[in-house]
Amino acid sequence: MVKLDKQFHPFIKTHDKDNWYGYTSPRMVFFNSDKVVPDVPFGTGFLVANKVGTMDIPHIHDGAYNFFVFTGAELDRIFEAEFEIGFCIGDSAKSMEIYHITKPSIVCAPPGVFHSPVYFKKVVRGLNTMLTYVGNTEGRVYSRLDNNGKEEWLYEKDHSRPCVKDPEKECTFCGLCFTNPKQTDDDVRKYMEPFYNNASAAGKYKDCIKELRKDYHKLGDAVMNPRCVYKGKEDMPGTGHQFSYNIITKPCKLGDDEPVSNGQIAEFLWFSGTDVVEPWASFDARIEVMLGKDPGHMEAVTFDKPGVIAVPPGMWRGAVTVKRLGKPVCFIPYYMQDKKRYKITRKVVNGESVLVYDDESTIKNPTPGDELYLQIKR
Repeated sequence: MVKLDKQFHPFIKTHDKDNWYGYTSPRMVFFNSDKVVPDVPFGTGFLVANKVGTMDIPHIHDGAYNFFVFTGAELDRIFEAEFEIGFCIGDSAKSMEIYHITKPSIVCAPPGVFHSPVYFKKVVRGLNTMLTYVGNTEGRVYSRLDNNGKEEWLYEKDHSRPCVKDPEKECTFCGLCFTNPKQTDDDVRKYMEPFYNNASAAGKYKDCIKELRKDYHKLGDAVMNPRCVYKGKEDMPGTGHQFSYNIITKPCKLGDDEPVSNGQIAEFLWFSGTDVVEPWASFDARIEVMLGKDPGHMEAVTFDKPGVIAVPPGMWRGAVTVKRLGKPVCFIPYYMQDKKRYKITRKVVNGESVLVYDDESTIKNPTPGDELYLQIKR
């Protein structure tokens, strides 16, 4: 049997952002599927602000959808958190629309659309941005003025921008030129003034912001009710991926024992603590996920650290069992396609083993797994 422990990828601590005043450190290195599941471009991670401030400057991505999911610091109180964000998005870096967000929400910045800065206007202990890139995550284009005051474009693809302090080096986003430990809330407000003064009121991108929904489920009393969900194009036309925040409060078994395959679609299972300010210290659990090359050859992948289970196309997944739980766990299953969410199971029909396709239009009696992963109500 091929050992499948390699499908678990623990979150890696990085101190690269120590110079970024206003953010927690260490923070997690973004999980990036490019190196894990070939030809499935997907990257995500937590970025947690703990002070009033801003994130990034106006830019576009040439080939990636950039999603921002905003929540408070305590994911087990996701609908109770207090925060305020001013999100800049538009056709031009000189005049962007600004939307204010005060509830758990997702924002989509499509390829070629300017976005940022993100203005963290009200922060209570921590404000979490779960950044997700779907597509080519390397290309960025920045607009700036040259020495003659004319607008020019800085295109980053194969190489990063030069370091501001040492042009011989590439930018590592260390933060020394982006943040200022001495800045006050008023300094941040003054920095944002030109964006507000030149803001567009066209409302063209209002549909790129969507509040995450409350979903009252029947997954059992081990999962907090309601959970927080996003169902792709049903919630925001033009987008595809879907996910749900499932807060587990005691040992349990989730999903179905019967193995399921997503066919040609990859799936990512995120497990973290519920306190994003302390993502490692808040994780205290032992979890088992059943995986296999086919239903007859399943094995348990067991871990006790926060991380991601990568389920490549064609692999089979069984139940998720929380064997031990000292603190609540956040379980986020990601499905990264705009195709209709479906599942493949193996049945014996007339004595013959066959593969059976089902999706939301054919499933008449949803199982716990259908509700957990496909978000089909029971």
